[in-house]
Amino acid sequence: MSESLSNVDTTPRQNFVTAPARAAESDVRLFRHSRRQRWGVAALLWERDGKRGYQFSDGKLRVFKAGFYHMFEAAAPPGDGSATAIRRLVRLARADDVTAATRLPILRDQITLFRRSFPEGFHGEAWMKKHRGVGARRRLKRHRDPAISEAHRLSAEALAPVIERRDWEAVHERLVAVAGCSNLVPGAQIKQLEALAPTRELAVALFEWVSGHEDGTELDRRFNYLVRQLGGAGTWPTITAIGALLEPDNHTCVRPSVFAVQAKMLLPNFSLAKRPRHQGYQRYVHVAKIVYDELEVAGLAPRDLLDVYDFIWETLRPAAREALTHQHELPPLAEPGADQRVA
Repeated sequence: MSESLSNVDTTPRQNFVTAPARAAESDVRLFRHSRRQRWGVAALLWERDGKRGYQFSDGKLRVFKAGFYHMFEAAAPPGDGSATAIRRLVRLARADDVTAATRLPILRDQITLFRRSFPEGFHGEAWMKKHRGVGARRRLKRHRDPAISEAHRLSAEALAPVIERRDWEAVHERLVAVAGCSNLVPGAQIKQLEALAPTRELAVALFEWVSGHEDGTELDRRFNYLVRQLGGAGTWPTITAIGALLEPDNHTCVRPSVFAVQAKMLLPNFSLAKRPRHQGYQRYVHVAKIVYDELEVAGLAPRDLLDVYDFIWETLRPAAREALTHQHELPPLAEPGADQRVA
């Protein structure tokens, strides 16, 4: 590599994950489940109807009935950063007053609407064919599995040799191709990407963002730096589709028209700047994970956060939102075992 690129580390990392921002000391108490040490530390997120919801450091929200609370023991921070992440999630929830009154009834209505169209859930034939492309006769842009495969062209491993040979045009072409391989990024925003000049700065910013790292401050810098290099093309869908396709278990694509509605439903005090920033993105990921956890509790575990993205769109797009508003007018769901038709 030439001297001008000597400060760019092109060694691919293993994981592209979201690290939590540095958190100050708080009064959030930490616990461990006495029989499930592998779940990590936990914090009490909510309590209602004789149940408690605990957020665990392995990323899962688990619900326990009264009579099982004694299994939780006080715990000290393990020193690996997981306690910071848990406290941050709980602090976000408390700040936004996430309660049964402000969150769950609305989300339950969304789940009811979802079940009418996809009674077998995210692993059923209807959903897998429509949104994942499994069994489809031809590939459509809404099919997530083929898009995930295409996105590997932007992985750190795939980009490293391109960066090494200073082929900025090839990096730009890959970015445009991956952004356009699905319906996550609107066509007009794809054209903005195409109009960008291939530059070293853009290529390095993209490579740094998709490379693995652990430091929250550095993560914030890399996200915001890529937004700056994209200029007017650095929209919410464009910047977040990259992570959503590369690491759908940890990242989500942000479609403001519906995600803002979902965020307001779950976190009434939610506010977002028009321009993408990493701090705002972290809050959107938090929203997506709340939805994931509630779907899992309802027996509808999504495969990843792309399923959550499509769930939000299916249940909060304009036509669905009208049905959601008039939920009481919908006929009841069929009993288990009865003939369930798609509404």
